[in-house]
Amino acid sequence: MTQPAVTQQNLIFLNHANPEDNDFTLWLGARLASVGYSVWSDVTKLIGGEIFWDNIEVAIRQHSAKVVSIFSRAGAQKNGFKNELSLALAVEKKQSLTDFVIPLRLDALDFSDFPPEIIRRNAIDFSSAWQDGLGRLLKKLELDGAPRSEGLDADALSNWSKALLKIDADIVSKEEPAISNWLEVVRPPPAIVVSRISTGASAITPELLPWPVEFKGEFVYSFARLERRNAGRFEQFNELDLQYFLSGGSGVELSIGRQDAHNIVVSLLRQAWDRFARSRGLQKKEFTSGRAGYFVTLGQQGTSRTSFVGPTGVAGSRALIGYSQKRAVNWHYAPELLPMVGKTNRFSIKPHVLFSEDGDTPITDVARAHRLRRGFCKNWWQDRWRDLMLAYLAYLSGRKESIEVPLSDSFTLLLSAKPTIYISPVTAVAPGIEQEREDDDQLADEAADDLDDDEEDDDLLEEGYPG
Repeated sequence: MTQPAVTQQNLIFLNHANPEDNDFTLWLGARLASVGYSVWSDVTKLIGGEIFWDNIEVAIRQHSAKVVSIFSRAGAQKNGFKNELSLALAVEKKQSLTDFVIPLRLDALDFSDFPPEIIRRNAIDFSSAWQDGLGRLLKKLELDGAPRSEGLDADALSNWSKALLKIDADIVSKEEPAISNWLEVVRPPPAIVVSRISTGASAITPELLPWPVEFKGEFVYSFARLERRNAGRFEQFNELDLQYFLSGGSGVELSIGRQDAHNIVVSLLRQAWDRFARSRGLQKKEFTSGRAGYFVTLGQQGTSRTSFVGPTGVAGSRALIGYSQKRAVNWHYAPELLPMVGKTNRFSIKPHVLFSEDGDTPITDVARAHRLRRGFCKNWWQDRWRDLMLAYLAYLSGRKESIEVPLSDSFTLLLSAKPTIYISPVTAVAPGIEQEREDDDQLADEAADDLDDDEEDDDLLEEGYPG
């Protein structure tokens, strides 16, 4: 179907360094187009219309309402970028346009390095957060009355995105297993025990009791019969079916609603996991969220690797602690395990990486830890995070099929040591990447070498210790 012609001077032209700033240009162009602007750049051509100009000069002179000039350290050195900018500034002067050229600052390029014609203008800063800069740019375009369509064809934009980004190009109809970060509770506790604190009993704290407990008023909730080892402190009150308790069926005297019941059970399971992790010799690290992760120390594990067999049958090994000679810091894999109860019972694994100087005590300087983490993990892809998770679970389970977490002197929760697998009906084939990997662990190690030489934290992906 023939599309109506694009009206004169309604484009937002994106002037940028190619290829260095292409990713940002694609991101910005898609977002401007999604709110109705017709966008042109040499990597997108025209978004939001059907007329294409291969001649950049024609696009700037005859069809652009605004030229958004993306300044970066790379762009400042590019002749193509500077030529487009000079042409846009010439058009602005000849046609007596106000703010025809809108400068953006993409990275740490010093404002003093902007050309003289631009340096006095208020450049919109994208260097700290792209989304913040986008908000200011949209406000500027609206204030300046840049033309846009209220009825942009969303399907057209979607089709353009798929074609440009090749979203569907490498999708094949082939089932593929997807490993989640969920561990199934194979054997959940059948009941929760509610005990009443005896009148006149001495002060009781959770640390004094051998099993996880949760206090609420005069009652104590646990998976254990506390009166068996604590004669005189508790009076047996009731034993409730766990699913009945979670549904809010706690009886009139307890008056526990569904949310409170859920919180109590989650707290008990979290305490049980904490006790189990400590029993395996792991060190605790409390996070700002109030939760905690557990990690292997240098003295406990050394630099040895933990072997594993993943849920898809692929074998490998991974060290849970490593060292950077340049920064003289150890890194530790320290995930949280978060219990989830309800229709399905599972633990969710939330990964963390922390750092120490002595192999035991985490660095407490928040700013320093943040800088290390950004540099250290920037080139860790999904296969490395997956392998760390699988090695951690193998370490905790002793390479068994399940992890045994004691809840009482008579019941042990069984937690699958292998994450739940889901089957995707299609497979995404990444161009140039071999899909069949004979040695998955060896290829995961290769991620350590995929670093940008100009990044100051490029040494932090070293695995293990020298020698």
